[in-house]
Amino acid sequence: MVPPGSSSVGGATTTASTSRHSATNNNNELLLAEPSLHHLQDHHINSRQSNDNWLPGSDPPIMMQVMNNQDDSDGDNVYIDPKHEKRLIQRLDKRLLGFAMLGNMVKALDNSNLGSAFISGMEEELHITGLQYNWMSVIFMAGYLVMQIPSNMLLSRLRPSIYLPSLELIWCVLTLAMACVQSVNGVYVIRVLLGLAEAGFYPGIVFLIGTWYSKRELGKRMALLTICGALGTGSSGVIQAVMLTTMDGKLGISGWRWMFVFDACITAVLAWFGRQYLPDYPHNTSWLSNKERDIAIRRMGDDTSNKLHDSGLLVVPATGPHSKHESTSASVRKLLRNKYLYLFVLGWASLQLSLGAAHVLGIMAKKLGYDAVTANLLTTPDMLITMTAGLCNGFISDRMRTRFWCIVCPALLAFFGLGMLSSFVQPFGLLYASYICTHVGLGSITSIMMTWASETISRDIGVRALAIATMNTSASIMWLWSPLVLWPVTDAPRYHRGFTTSACCVVFFLMIVSIIGYNIHFKDRRSPIKPKNSSNNLRRQSSEIKEPLMSQRSYEED
Repeated sequence: MVPPGSSSVGGATTTASTSRHSATNNNNELLLAEPSLHHLQDHHINSRQSNDNWLPGSDPPIMMQVMNNQDDSDGDNVYIDPKHEKRLIQRLDKRLLGFAMLGNMVKALDNSNLGSAFISGMEEELHITGLQYNWMSVIFMAGYLVMQIPSNMLLSRLRPSIYLPSLELIWCVLTLAMACVQSVNGVYVIRVLLGLAEAGFYPGIVFLIGTWYSKRELGKRMALLTICGALGTGSSGVIQAVMLTTMDGKLGISGWRWMFVFDACITAVLAWFGRQYLPDYPHNTSWLSNKERDIAIRRMGDDTSNKLHDSGLLVVPATGPHSKHESTSASVRKLLRNKYLYLFVLGWASLQLSLGAAHVLGIMAKKLGYDAVTANLLTTPDMLITMTAGLCNGFISDRMRTRFWCIVCPALLAFFGLGMLSSFVQPFGLLYASYICTHVGLGSITSIMMTWASETISRDIGVRALAIATMNTSASIMWLWSPLVLWPVTDAPRYHRGFTTSACCVVFFLMIVSIIGYNIHFKDRRSPIKPKNSSNNLRRQSSEIKEPLMSQRSYEED
């Protein structure tokens, strides 16, 4: 039971302090009479070390105190127990991250199936000629582009545990239809509908992950998400090769059609998993306990101010069933005023345009004389290496607390590889090594770039959803025309125009990243908080935080 005059918070009991460390907060401001911010920073390290040994009934460590209350008579202290926080993160990893990783793998597998099927018999069976194969990709991107932003706008207002699995179910039916298609026109229709269904998944899942995880946790998890996409793309060639050697002709069905049947079955299982286990938002996820819900909401607030993070002050945003929900027009206006949006959109678009070079290896190999099975299998080592590099890069970016250098260094490697590919170096082994350098360099920075954007642009839920969707829409626009202009199948195997343009895009991308890095690391840090003993100065500094502190309710420890 909770002792009188105290409240149970995050699995620990905190007693209201009436000493000089207490404070009141009537206007959602952070008030500290004593000690000052300088005093808090002096105790920062000791407070971190003493968290686990903190006993109920005593004042919590100074760094963990938040003066947050609507009752003048009682300054409630907020404490997040690391054990309970770790338990919450583990549950999120099993449910949210598990669904995201599997979903991205299946999405990448489905997108890669078209290329695998093309070199495995679909070209001959459906009598695909000229640029018809490229038009299949363009039409898919047209549907993807149309639904991208509307889908994320819907997601920010609907329950993700229903919306995302519903998209997966539609996706499953359309993938199964691909196994039954009999003409090029039928492929066109199915591909545009697939684009509409798949458009909401990746930006939606990135948005949802950014809602639940803190900045220090995002990098590695976004890397895992991207790696599973690479695994799906790499698995496509292996699975198609297996289908060609074991299932081709079974029940009168071609091997490339069995691939789509296999993909549809996996998607159906994923849709069921998502409906059962995917979370919504911290304030309305049904399988969270009250304790976990409060911890999740406070964790969201922990990222709202880098300026106060090192002093240990937790700031809780106005998120919950009673919080004010901004209109779409207000979110759009706020987004358009954000100086980083345009830089990230340009950078992301150039990165995605250069990534076109990473999707033509199978067709290159076939046009150079390799059989269908070998051409499919050649894509697998490349994907496995890219997957490993992406995972390592994500962990390094979190460990070193840097996004900038974990983007610049791989991009330089990609530029080297694209230069070699543009020259079409021989023998094939050297060409293959250049292709791996290109894919490793570009593929290992996509997750870091998206994480950086999610951290930098806004913590506002509506603005962030629109920003992520806008970035992905810019990428879709690039893919709307680049398959026809840069990567027409008639240019295989050299693709000189495509590889040269990709190299130029990498140079432009590096310029954009440098501008973003300069603004973040220099301009935005010229006026750091200076420790002063005046409570008025501290009050003025804390007023920069946009989210008001949420009032804390009491409950008995489970």
